[in-house]
Amino acid sequence: METIKLHTESFLFEDSGRQFRTIPFYELSIDEWVIYETGQPKYLIDFNRRQKPLIQDLKSMLVKGEALDDAVGKLGQLLGREWTTKHNIQATEIPDSQQTEIIELLILDDLSEL
Repeated sequence: METIKLHTESFLFEDSGRQFRTIPFYELSIDEWVIYETGQPKYLIDFNRRQKPLIQDLKSMLVKGEALDDAVGKLGQLLGREWTTKHNIQATEIPDSQQTEIIELLILDDLSEL
């Protein structure tokens, strides 16, 4: 399975007086989505890879009216994994707290590779 290293920024967030650093992936395009596995960023779905089997399957699910997060969650369940496209950030971003990070994600475009 192919990997990608993203040069991104993490930010400090605050919730109930508690500060934590996380990566919201602000720089991704509308065609790129991070899949979180048990709350941690692990995979990247890139809809620009139109000919890949998983991308075609997801597009057909979306055309039928299914939400991307629901489709990803169902695929994860089939594999016995907890997947979502929604980050778990429910806090207020602290201004000017960005820090450069490099994160490696697996490019997910064929479930047979898992």
